[in-house]
This record gives sequence, C-alpha cells and structure tokens, in this order.
Amino acid sequence: MSIDMLNQRVPRLALLTVAVSLGLSGCFGDNDNNSTFDPPTYSADIQRTEFGIPHITANDYKGLGYGVGYAFAEDNICSLAREIVVASGQSMLYLGDEGDVASDIFYTWYNSPERRASFLAAQDPETIDAVTGYAAGYSRYLRDTGVDNINPDCAGAEWVREITIDDLLTVYGKANLRGGLSNFVKPIVAAAPPAQNTIMNSSRMRTVSPEPAVEFDDSTINAMKGGSNAYAFGSEVTGTESGILYGNPHEPWEGVQRFYEFHLTLPGEIDVMGSAQQGQPFINIGFNKDVAWSHTVSTAKRFTLYQLSLVNGNPMKYNYQNSEGVFEQRDIEQVDVTIQLPNNQTLVRPIYLSQYGPMLNVKALNGQLPNWGDNNLAYTIRDAASENPRALNQWRSMNKATSVEDLVDRMQDTLGLGFVNTIATDRYGKALYADISTVPHVTKQQLESCSANAGPFLGALIASDLPALNGATAACEWGNDEDSPQAGIFGRSNLPFLIRDDYVANSNDSYWLSNPKQPLTGFSPLLRRRLSPFLGANAVDGVPLLMRSRMGLTQISDRLSNKDQLGGNTFNLDNMQDVVYGNRSYVAELVLDDVLADCRANSTLPLTSGGTIDAAQACDVLSNWDRRNNLDSKGAHVFREFWRKVNFTETTDDAFSIKFDINDPVNTPRGLIINDGTRKALGDAITYFNEKNIALDASLADLQYVIDAGNNDEKIPMHGGLGREGIFNVAQSPGLNEDGTYQPITNGPTYMQTVTFDSKGPIVEALLAYSQASDSTRPYHRDQTRRYSAKDWIRLPFSKTEVSDQAVGNTIQLRE
Repeated sequence: MSIDMLNQRVPRLALLTVAVSLGLSGCFGDNDNNSTFDPPTYSADIQRTEFGIPHITANDYKGLGYGVGYAFAEDNICSLAREIVVASGQSMLYLGDEGDVASDIFYTWYNSPERRASFLAAQDPETIDAVTGYAAGYSRYLRDTGVDNINPDCAGAEWVREITIDDLLTVYGKANLRGGLSNFVKPIVAAAPPAQNTIMNSSRMRTVSPEPAVEFDDSTINAMKGGSNAYAFGSEVTGTESGILYGNPHEPWEGVQRFYEFHLTLPGEIDVMGSAQQGQPFINIGFNKDVAWSHTVSTAKRFTLYQLSLVNGNPMKYNYQNSEGVFEQRDIEQVDVTIQLPNNQTLVRPIYLSQYGPMLNVKALNGQLPNWGDNNLAYTIRDAASENPRALNQWRSMNKATSVEDLVDRMQDTLGLGFVNTIATDRYGKALYADISTVPHVTKQQLESCSANAGPFLGALIASDLPALNGATAACEWGNDEDSPQAGIFGRSNLPFLIRDDYVANSNDSYWLSNPKQPLTGFSPLLRRRLSPFLGANAVDGVPLLMRSRMGLTQISDRLSNKDQLGGNTFNLDNMQDVVYGNRSYVAELVLDDVLADCRANSTLPLTSGGTIDAAQACDVLSNWDRRNNLDSKGAHVFREFWRKVNFTETTDDAFSIKFDINDPVNTPRGLIINDGTRKALGDAITYFNEKNIALDASLADLQYVIDAGNNDEKIPMHGGLGREGIFNVAQSPGLNEDGTYQPITNGPTYMQTVTFDSKGPIVEALLAYSQASDSTRPYHRDQTRRYSAKDWIRLPFSKTEVSDQAVGNTIQLRE
C-alpha cells in the first residue's frame, strides 16, 4: 500500500519508519493469523478529504485519539505547543516578551500535580484512552517530522516537544476556567494582605459612594463582544419529518479556542463528525446519524465572590459562623508558588486561599473597592467550573446521542458542560434548547439575603453583574441538589431546557426567550447576564435582548411569514443559508429612518471637536445603502462608526423613546432619541472617513478583510459586522487602521454547520471560516476562508461512499 503523508517536509527517515510500520501491521482491520508480532499500542487510519478534513477510523479509543492528535499536529502544532507552555505556567521561561508572570504563577498553582491527578481519576477509561492516544499521535507527528521541519512559526523552538497526557491535562484545566477564574488571574496573583503590624479597625474605614461602579469586562464570559448563533427547527417548520440545525460559534480566530474539523469512527461504538477545540479528542460541535448540535456561550455565572469579615488586627484570619451557629476564626492559607525563568532563575510568589478559593485584589476591578484589610474586609472567589472534571466525559457521551431527548438525558446525568448553551435537532423533527451546565447553587432568595446589610460593596458588585455573597456565614454557602453530580451546583431539575416541534434559537442571550411562544422563567438569577433586575420585590421576568438576538428571532419570523420573499413559509437547508448569510443590520432597520429624517430636516451636524459638517452627501449614501453588511454593501462603514459612537448600552432601553415591553420583547425598545449626542456621532463618523480619504460609498469588501499569509499576504474580503449593530454574522477586528480601513478580522464565525437528515443519514453543509490549518505553509490555511467570503458552503462527506468520493491522497495508516 502507498502512503501520502500530506506534508512535503517529512524527512526521508521518517517516511521509512512509517513504511516499515505499515509493512509490519498490514492494512487496518486485516486479521493476519500468521503474524508473530504483538499488536500495536496505537493504531489508526487517517483519510483526508477535500479542505483537509481528516476521517479517523480505529478499533479502540486510543486509536481514535491517536489519529486526531496526529492530524491536528500536522495543521496546527504551534498553537497547541504554545498553549501547553502557557497552561503549564512556563511562558516566562520559553516565550520571551510574550511571557506573563501573573499567568505563570496562577497556572503553576492551579494545574498542580494533585489537581491533575484528581482530574484524571474522574475520567472514564475510554476518555483516558482517547487522551493518551491524542498525546501519542501529536508526539508521533513531531517525531516523524522533526522539530526543525514543522510550521516555520515555531520550527526549532525549545518549547516544541513531544507531549504526554499530563501536558493535555494542563490544557483541559485551563480551558475549564473560561467562565470563571481565568478572568481573574491578575487580581488573584495581585492579592496580598496588609503588613501584619497594620492597625485594622474603624480608623481604616473608607469613605465610599453608596454604590461605587465596578468596572469589570465580562465580555469574555458572556460573549458580549462575540456573537455565537444557533437555530434548531423542528418538523412543524421544516415541512419534513426531520429537523434542521444551524450553528455558528463565534470565537477568536487564533489560539486555544481554535476549532478543528474531523470525523471519528469506531465501528459499533461511535460515528460522529464536526469540530472540537485544540487538544480535544471528541467532537464538541457536530452531528452523527441521528442528532446534530451546536453551542453558544451561556449568560450563566460560573462563580461567586465572597466578602470576608477579617479578625480585627489579623488579616490572615476571618470570622465565620458555621452551620451549627458557632462562631469561628478561619485561616487564610499562603501557598508559595515557584515559576521557572530563563538562565536557571526562579521566582517565588504567593497565592492566598480561603475555604472558598483564591483571594482577590478587588481594587484591580475598580479603584473604589477596598484593599485587603480596609474596613476589615477581604474578598475571595469560588468557581464551579474549576471543580468540574466531567467535560471530556460529557463530550464523549454527547457524541453517541440518538435523539434530542437522549441528548438531554446525557447532559443532565453528567452535567459536564462548563459555559455553554446547547441547541440541537434530530432526524425525528425535534428542536432543543438547553442551558444544562455548571452553575453555582445560589437561589434568588439566597443572593438577596447574603448581600443585604453587609455594606455598600456587595451591592456594587451585584449591580455590576458580579454575584457576591457574605462569606461570614454558612447560610451563604452554595446549596446542593440531590440530582447533581457535583456539590454546590444546580442539578438537572433546576436547569432550563425546552423541546419543541417548531423552533428554538439562541444568540448569547439567556434561556428566557429561546422561543417567544414559550418563555422560560423561575430559574436562579445566576443564569442571567444581568442580576439586579431579577432581584427584590419588583423582580422582572425579562430585560431587553441583545440586538443580535432580536435580529435572529426576526429572521425566523420573516421566513415563516415569507416577509423575506424567499418563497414559501418553511425552512430548508438552502433558504436557511440565505437567511443566516443575509447580513441584515437590525439596528439600521430599527433607527436609520429616524436618523435620515433628522438629517433631511437639518443636514448641518455638530462635531465633538467643535464646528459643524454638512452631512447631505453622507445621508444620501446611507439612504441608498442596502442596510446589510455584504461585500458589495456601500455605506455600511459609515453607519457602523456612527452607531459605535452613540451612547447606547445594548441590554438597556435608555437610547429609545419606546421602552422595553416584556410583552413585545422582540420589537422593543425602539424609536431612537435624536439629540445632540446622536447628531455628533454621525458628524464625527463622516468626518473620520473624510479625513482618511475613504469614500463614504465605499464597498465593505474594500475595507474589511483577513490576510492569507501563505499567499503573499493576500487580502480576502469579509462580510459581516458587529453584534452591537444587530449583525447576525459577527466579524470583528481590533479596530481601524491608520488609513481608515479595518484591521484584519480576529474574531468571528468559526465552525458553521447546517444539518438535516434523510433516510440515508445526515445531510450537512458546513464551513470553517478560518480553515483547518493555522500553519500558513499548509494547503488548508485559507481555502475555506475563500469559500466563506463567497458564501459558498461545503458538503461534508459522512458515509464511506461520500468519504471515498472526496478523498485527497491515500489513507495514512499509523501504527505504534
């Protein structure tokens, strides 16, 4: 049998090694009774299809992991190698100016040998096999290829080496913290008690405003700046017996959250395809013959802060009333952490721990919050996801689901998802929304009672959507559910899900309105993005939706009524793709008529810098704009920069004359209040592009793009816009270049899949917007990116026949 390594830089010796392995082990699945050789420890077949998608077939979970690890390393070895360095707390040792002391201190402490051992002990045997195989496959690729011959971005680097399961455990440990502790690394490492001889009494009381504002960027937790979307349509709106799924998680285009497409087949056990983030041996988002699912980042809080009442005169002790009513003095523990520096140097820094978790320097969140010891107070944090070792087991279980009901059972039984909603459909025509994930067991009543009468700071934290409790009493410890596999989190009976025959949708809003016909209510405020509206005697059931959520629900309504003029009133794969790629600007549909009416009445607009500008030409451009963010849309950039400058908070209604109405949540608030601020915003946007010599009627394709580093830095134009504008397809860059164009897209669409079913199995068209390979020397670096730019979907092969039809090169047979 011939072999195509699909990498022209493989050394001759490596090819000989693989050829010898092939000769000894024979073809995959063959039973050579005359062989005197022991069976290989790892064995997998890898068949690439178009766009570099590997289809891995094996006889056990070790083999599956082995194949995924090898294929991923071919395309993205630098990314995972770097993440292992960061997750192991070795960035200062290996990454030079990109190293970070706080990160190293934190992850060296968090990913301790004891924690890794505990995590490993919680894994199913099949999961351990798959992870072990992944490490072996990654290492096999590096060994065969040689570190000097891999991706030039990290070729020859000291930190690129063969890996073990222990290295992957650090990556999983770090990934678990995305919704919690990883957002507090610097405040945790910066936490330090006052000097022991400092007087701690009323003389240290701070003068504070009643409700100091806490400045905390929760966009990484709640995807305010991102934009994942998912639709699931049931048989009632598909006109068939099967459901249809659309999923598009929006994530950073580089680094640990990068998705990779692959297909796993273990005959009689698992047959699943889709994508997973790096280091993962199981599909995170994908489909099998019966079920298809996607995820969006959930609004639920994964942590709570605790306010400690310190023992007067001793900043390392705090007062605590236990469950029996006995008052105690509990210790704050100091853990000295040693990190490695270049030239055989080391650095030792402490991390401090309460019974709840690490201590925090909350002044790093806001200068009005107290130092450790001020007012005899200190702050600490507990993170539910950091106590959850079940994510890998959860993915494996989900990969085997046979219906949406079965999928729900699997999620409820394991409760392993750390920070995401799940949207799914199946061949039987059901649609599912669920936020079945790890959420601290804190009820509305407990959050209210445990933040009352404890000074202004807890109220300020909660007003800033950071759940905070009084840590001085057992009454404020997290509760427990009998049906939960983890202490301190809500069990299956207290987490929301909805199964319907028509549809469900989510675009990073809460569980509340996945279908406007059946709002979900009554769950803990910790499952919401905002906290204060859901507390007190006048608690509400809902708050204004994100503009992107309103766009998502409006698109569904317009399709079912044929207002979108696509024909009929049902969803199929084709018209759904037209809908989700429409790039309508919901905010423009909502406010532009008011803006233009004001401009026609008085086109002389004020500027923030002083003076005025005649906006007549710009308003003509905006009146002719198609109110979309397509490549040929002219004027979209002017509206974007106008709206970016408008004083508007997406989850409030203070910019509108018609306020939010809980009985009409998709269409309210509306009626933009035209004032001096909105007029200056438009004037400033026009002035900016005039000064940069950017035509006001320039096409978006001329301004927004990504770079193909493997093709002379060619610019590939990108459609899409900002979630704040109500654009369904988020395409976000760090900002504007000096010349007035946008910097290359760094956050946006990732693994997009549209799935339905027929009698033969799943019918899937998908795209990975940034393509399979971060390695710019690979042929799969920007091939799918061009397809995305052209809105040209790819039919994914799932059956053996389909895989054979799309095969690229010969099957690689790996044996070790």
